[in-house]
Amino acid sequence: MPPQKASKSAPKADASEKAKSTDRDWLTTAELAAKIGWREHALRDALRGKDLDGVRRTSFGYHIDATSVDAIKSTLGAPPPKGNASKRA
Repeated sequence: MPPQKASKSAPKADASEKAKSTDRDWLTTAELAAKIGWREHALRDALRGKDLDGVRRTSFGYHIDATSVDAIKSTLGAPPPKGNASKRA
């Protein structure tokens, strides 16, 4: 049986359709990490297993309410120190 090919009739998405929506009221872990000064992987590790207000685990990652950024920042505290993996050669 030959492999299936993608349909040529479907139009490609415009660049404007690919841009993230700015009218949403939630953040990704990358956006939250940038706002509170954490690295994304360290933030995900810190969120894992915790039941914080405004943070909901979805099948695609975390869904973080934009209104609870300050509460999450105060709960998690200061970001952990960065590792020295880049110094190893």
